Amino acid sequence: MAVQLDALGVALGARHRSTAGQSHSARWLGLGVNESDGWRYVHASVAGVAHLAEGIGCQDACAAQLLPGPESGPVLVLAATDGAGSASLSGVGAELACQTLLVECAAWLAAAPIDGDWTPTVAEKLFQQVRNALERLATDMEQPIREFACTLLGAVVTTGRALFLQIGDGAIVVGTPDEDYRPVFWPQGGEYANETYFVTDTDAAAHLECAILTEPIVEIALLTDGLQRLALHYQTRQAHQPFFRPLFQRLREHPEPGCPTVLVTALERLLASPAINQRTHDDKTLILATRLAATRSVEGATDTGIDPLPPAAAPNGTGEPASDPARTLYPTAGEDGGEAASPESALRDESGDEAV
Repeated sequence: MAVQLDALGVALGARHRSTAGQSHSARWLGLGVNESDGWRYVHASVAGVAHLAEGIGCQDACAAQLLPGPESGPVLVLAATDGAGSASLSGVGAELACQTLLVECAAWLAAAPIDGDWTPTVAEKLFQQVRNALERLATDMEQPIREFACTLLGAVVTTGRALFLQIGDGAIVVGTPDEDYRPVFWPQGGEYANETYFVTDTDAAAHLECAILTEPIVEIALLTDGLQRLALHYQTRQAHQPFFRPLFQRLREHPEPGCPTVLVTALERLLASPAINQRTHDDKTLILATRLAATRSVEGATDTGIDPLPPAAAPNGTGEPASDPARTLYPTAGEDGGEAASPESALRDESGDEAV
């Protein structure tokens, strides 16, 4: 199914925190895929309706970078963070955590052979560098470090292996060429709803999770907890496949590697759309990256049997939308055991996480 993210779009009401990308014209492509010659990726963080209503900015952050690699190709480094809703400077902490992780990953890769040993010790050192940066900032600003509390999701991906690390909630999801998506870790939570762990916790190191995979990673997504109920199936503890497939297909359609501005804008519009905001009040961050490309070019959906995403609104004699695009994308998302999630059942009364 070929899907245009713009079909869910509304006027931009949020900014994304990421490095500038390249802008290219998009074109329709067929579903068949093969490995491309580079990564296509998009990333955006958008404020939730709860924070907008309170006049609070986005406390999520994200970043992505392609680093020069050996003959096998560049190394993709991704970071996403969610600032604690109860911490006054958590947005600042989230931004610093993302940027520090990218810098430290670059330093590690420059100093060590790309085919050297990758161990959990690497993840522990990266985490400690992020925490040290937050401690220095707290000291400089004469603030308790807890005011910069944030989660941390990180990924370092080469052609043949990958390192993942996580503290707190949110998810890292990896995909195979046959569009099978699975979470690397399950979101960390405490005894009560909306509780999680943060980089700034005194026992944060005890909650650091690390995974090293020696398999080709062709697609990957990082998301903060504002999208968990849409992207994860809680009963089976698996990724919700209908959430990821159309998004990755749209990214594969882009004709050239890089971070296309046109799709970053479309992703921002998607995350800020009523269809998403009806299902979550929290800030939302999503990073998507693929090394797959569609194999054939087509002129339009009707000539190839590809069903486009229904429009956000269409005449039906009642003045109401003919279909709900988000329901098309997420027909069984949520904690409801696989039943279709209504906007009411998927809403969370929240504006951010609390520390455990």
